[in-house]
Amino acid sequence: MTSIIIGLIFIVGGLTGTLALVGTNSGTALAVVGVLILARGIYRVRKQRAQHQPL
Repeated sequence: MTSIIIGLIFIVGGLTGTLALVGTNSGTALAVVGVLILARGIYRVRKQRAQHQPL
């Protein structure tokens, strides 16, 4: 769940220009990293929920 929140913050901050990726000074690069973190978070939540589903 934390990955989803951090990913959303990175995406919004990067696209608005408020935040930038360290070393590149690029908001777009930070938004891309945010998408990757968000995707990982969604994958982990779905995987966890699938394990708890009764057959």
